[in-house]
Amino acid sequence: MRRLIQRRVCLAAAAALVGGAVAVTPAVVAATPAPATAPAAAAASTAEHIYPLPTGDHVRVTGSGQSARADFLPAAGHSAAAVTSNVDGRITVVPVSQVARISSLDAFHVGPAATTANAAKPYFPMTALHITALDHAGNPVQAAEVIAVNTDDPTKANWDGIMTAGDARVEVPAGHYSVAVAAFETDSAGNSTETDVLTVTDVTVPAAGTAVALDARTAQQVAFTTPQPSTFAAAVLGWDRGTAAHMDFLDIGALAGTRFYVGSAAKATYGSLNFSMFGRQTTASASYLLAFPNYDQVPASQTYNTGALATVDSTYATDEPQQDLTMTDLWNRVGSSGPAFPDLPAVTVHAPSTGRQYISAVSGASYEGLMLPVTTSGSLDGELERDFVPGAGEHLTLTWRGTVITPAPSTYDGPCFLCRSGNTLNGVDVMDTDGSGDVGQWSDGPTTITEDGKQIYNAGTEGQLFTLALPTAKHHYVYSLDTTHDTGTTALSTHTQISWGFDSAKTAVSAPVPILYAQARFVTDGHDSVPTGTGTLDVTFQHQPGVASSAVKKASISVSYDDGTTWQPTTVALGDGRRVSATWPVPAGTKAGYLALKMSATDAAGSTLEETVHHAALVNAPGGIAVSGSGGSGGSGSGGGTDVHAVCPTAATGHVRCFALIAGAKSPASTLAKGAKPDGFARADLLSAYKLPATGGAGRTVAIVDAYDDPQAESDLAVYRSTYGLPACTTANGCFRKVNERGQTSPLPAHNPDDDWSPEVSLDLDMVSAVCPACHIELVESDTTDSTSLATAERTATGSGAVAVSNSWGGDESTPDQGLNSAFQHPGVAVTVSSGDHGFIEGAWPASLSGVIAVGGTSLTKTTSSARGWSETAWKGGGSGCSAYIAKPAWQHDTHCPNRTVADLSAVADPNTGVAVYVEGGWGVFGGTSASSPIIAAMIALAGNSSALPNAQYVYSHAADFFDVTSGTNADWDCGGDYLCVAGPGYDAPTGVGTPNGLGGL
Repeated sequence: MRRLIQRRVCLAAAAALVGGAVAVTPAVVAATPAPATAPAAAAASTAEHIYPLPTGDHVRVTGSGQSARADFLPAAGHSAAAVTSNVDGRITVVPVSQVARISSLDAFHVGPAATTANAAKPYFPMTALHITALDHAGNPVQAAEVIAVNTDDPTKANWDGIMTAGDARVEVPAGHYSVAVAAFETDSAGNSTETDVLTVTDVTVPAAGTAVALDARTAQQVAFTTPQPSTFAAAVLGWDRGTAAHMDFLDIGALAGTRFYVGSAAKATYGSLNFSMFGRQTTASASYLLAFPNYDQVPASQTYNTGALATVDSTYATDEPQQDLTMTDLWNRVGSSGPAFPDLPAVTVHAPSTGRQYISAVSGASYEGLMLPVTTSGSLDGELERDFVPGAGEHLTLTWRGTVITPAPSTYDGPCFLCRSGNTLNGVDVMDTDGSGDVGQWSDGPTTITEDGKQIYNAGTEGQLFTLALPTAKHHYVYSLDTTHDTGTTALSTHTQISWGFDSAKTAVSAPVPILYAQARFVTDGHDSVPTGTGTLDVTFQHQPGVASSAVKKASISVSYDDGTTWQPTTVALGDGRRVSATWPVPAGTKAGYLALKMSATDAAGSTLEETVHHAALVNAPGGIAVSGSGGSGGSGSGGGTDVHAVCPTAATGHVRCFALIAGAKSPASTLAKGAKPDGFARADLLSAYKLPATGGAGRTVAIVDAYDDPQAESDLAVYRSTYGLPACTTANGCFRKVNERGQTSPLPAHNPDDDWSPEVSLDLDMVSAVCPACHIELVESDTTDSTSLATAERTATGSGAVAVSNSWGGDESTPDQGLNSAFQHPGVAVTVSSGDHGFIEGAWPASLSGVIAVGGTSLTKTTSSARGWSETAWKGGGSGCSAYIAKPAWQHDTHCPNRTVADLSAVADPNTGVAVYVEGGWGVFGGTSASSPIIAAMIALAGNSSALPNAQYVYSHAADFFDVTSGTNADWDCGGDYLCVAGPGYDAPTGVGTPNGLGGL
């Protein structure tokens, strides 16, 4: 499956932002009419994938980078309200119910990261941007998503994060910005009650930094007026900010029951601003789909008056007894290339049913409806869409999934499906259409082309673009397809065989070849079932656009009740040779089942059609027929490379998450051959890569701080150590000790299967064991993942007598956590903290504290091309950033971050070059900076110099004792080649001063 039209985001009450004042005039956009039954071709289609969210919802992503678009597909029973942003190609989709429950957006990033090239000149000197916001009642906002976009050059800097308690801080390069806050209030059940959208169009951030305050008390409530009395059902606004060459966007809206306030915003002084509002109002029997696009500022008045409308009567068919369909309403630009419009929230339609829509007839915009059968997996199977330009006063009738759905010479991949230019034939893949003109792509199979009976082309159906050299003289060609589709959401049109025959000779200009094809539609009920009595099939014969119409002179049509074993001819009325009807008797005793269809036709120009469709319609099944295994097969997936996933879920507000990552799935210990070692790096690899001594550390303790109890921590550790021939480390021999956050061996905190930190615990214990097997280990388990609980555990760990404490967890910096910073400092104790696993973003807490050693991550590989025998690059996921709270220590001298810079040093963290870990009965390859932090903590214990490491000053003064990592980047957007996100000679933020070359730097 592929997305058919490159477009914005299927919102579902998404998010947008703006701020300022002044009256608004809509921007003028030229209109280009489009036919009512066929969407205009887009320049190219892009790959479409489905991504799961931690909430069980799904997101459909089309394309990648800045052009990527996302549709929020809520799970059954979940609200359709979600915040959607695309900041420099990084897509984030957060259900509104979750905004107040999370401390970071990390788990809600979807789709592939943007691919960017590093500029030659760095431009990232950083300074402070402090953002505060009040809600409509004048209180600090409960929870909000906040975005800052550099309007001089959006690729230079942007930020998308979570605001708590009305306060957010971030370090950005000096320049001009636009700031937006989408604030949400929810009830105790997580239902949205109020949404405030506040923005400041232009904010100048000088070298000394600045603060900006947003206030919703002057914001106006969104409302729509309609010709008939109607009720507010949904609204969504789109805010695009940036430059003509590069626009970021954030969409937000509200559903019925949510108060929706929007603050006014002035025209942009720097860069470009585009604002749009879309609404859905409902009556007892109809809905209004309203569009107000193309404003260059945000109106002071948020009451929108309905303009010209088209009326559309829709039928939603299904071959199943009943089926839920997700319907999405959106608008596309016509005749202009401005930012895409946001989508209205998806709604669920229960098929079979009918409905009426009054749709805005807007100059310069076409309406697009998108239908997708609901599945538990978010499958794309069965997707269809319709794009047309509504005309003022126009009345249309549309049927979704109008019986026969077969490949047709329709395409969005170029100007022509099959065109000849001179002696070159240019072709692209076909798309599926139903008898009503709905377009999709959900069948595939072999495709061939013959020339006078000789095969000259053989390939698949989907994803094909090809050219063929043809002879100058006229020859007869036959384009044949044999396609099938998944039956997860419908058992109709399951197998189609088509042959299009035509004559072709050299052309003077590019021109479509004269393919003759059919759009067929049985006269059925809402279940796509042909009733008993007289069966009727209506067929419209067409040619590729641009081909002169040629009437059909001969046609035969047959149906089959036994899937093609026997055929029954029909009576064909040719009519005008373009709209043909066929009839046949359907006996009263006909068994409920499926009809197959066979058609052949020849037009006056000699083009031919041969087509057979299995399961073309139901027959005598007025209640539908259940699809075996209905629910979908999963459709497209995220694909691509090893399945790396996070161990811990996203953290709630005021909480943190562990940073452990696992590559692939665990392998049961029983599958490991006798004498074989598990996949992943182990002790010998780490000693070799970092030139470590094989002995040392006796009598010294490394403390590990993690959340919740791991009941198998000691037994899992025993398996790891015995596998690699390390001495036992147990409670009985005094090597291992496990305590609660208060330092007591009992009671231990509860194990939490919903947020299981056991893999993190095993990763930490195994890495300490690998580097310093003679060290004792103290595992301190906090009661919860609450920051206060972990700070309590930290005080216990630093006061336990350990020489080093490792923390493989964290979250975004926030104002409330700053009161806990003292927990991470203790004389004579070195504290290591993972820098995070989401690349170059805002500073992470507690890694940004000046009293800890922030540990970044690398990709480590063996090589024969260096004397070391190993090579390292900055790992894409390794965290780096500039703190918005912690002043720069006197011993840190980099120039582009006025505050504390993360990281200080690094070690292996890439899960694709990860370490072996034993946990809960199986072996896995793990990574993340969760691996590098305990590795460094164990090295410190091995070196015996922790009293000199109350912070990272000693590390910087001994930079010569580290392997300098000089390549790789952790940037998710173009950071200009800056050291804050690109490794290079000397200090850089992704890898710090480098990775240890022995213990001299520790």
